[in-house]
Amino acid sequence: MGEDKDILIRGDVFRFLKTCKQKFDFIFADPPYALKELPQIPDLVLNGDYLNEGGIFVFEHGKDYDFSEHPRFLEHRSYGSVNFSIFR
Repeated sequence: MGEDKDILIRGDVFRFLKTCKQKFDFIFADPPYALKELPQIPDLVLNGDYLNEGGIFVFEHGKDYDFSEHPRFLEHRSYGSVNFSIFR
């Protein structure tokens, strides 16, 4: 069996994606809710070929954002003031 590897990146998503050459099965992003570029992140991740086929992108965001019209949107979940949009 292959070795599973988890990679945790804590830093600027925009810088990381410019240099990332890997693909992942699961990506979780929790940017600051006040980040003005926050609405751009799903497109950057999903159009950037960072997910393996069948991979999942979970994006944490505030209640003021709605990504349900995104073509790769799968579902939305909320837990109190925390919201997650899930993409495939």
